[in-house]
Amino acid sequence: MPGTDAKETRNGDFEYIDYHFFEGVDYERKMSWKQRKGPYGRVAIGNPKSTNQKTDVDKNDVILPANWSVIVDKMDFKLVQS
Repeated sequence: MPGTDAKETRNGDFEYIDYHFFEGVDYERKMSWKQRKGPYGRVAIGNPKSTNQKTDVDKNDVILPANWSVIVDKMDFKLVQS
């Protein structure tokens, strides 16, 4: 689980995240996640309003613009600097 001030996932790799809010930073980041089956699992991005992303398919290297935050809930997720 990322620390409270984490800007990226550990070691630039996937990690299972039960719940975490990644605050916006002043640079672009890339997000990836593994397909989540069932009613659980959420990735929501935005600034200031969050929009849920489709989590029933794998996604790789989706751009998270500078100053945008991301909420991750019950997902295998990766977040790295672009």
